[in-house]
Amino acid sequence: MIMKKKSKKQMDRFRKELDFYASEGIPLWLNGMPSTPKEIEKAHKDAEDVTYMRDYVRDSSGRLTRLEFDSVKDI
Repeated sequence: MIMKKKSKKQMDRFRKELDFYASEGIPLWLNGMPSTPKEIEKAHKDAEDVTYMRDYVRDSSGRLTRLEFDSVKDI
């Protein structure tokens, strides 16, 4: 899933979603580095010519083990 610029309401929901994953012990990563909901939210707000692709990393049982956000250049 590629993330585009969001409205304030969408960003509030996005932050709540990130906080939920963090509270469930799901590690959050941003551009290959461990991150926090605050850092990921800020990166999305500050993005100008970049969007973020979301990747749900699962183990062999299908359980979510990590949520990654990687920047990709807008064309």
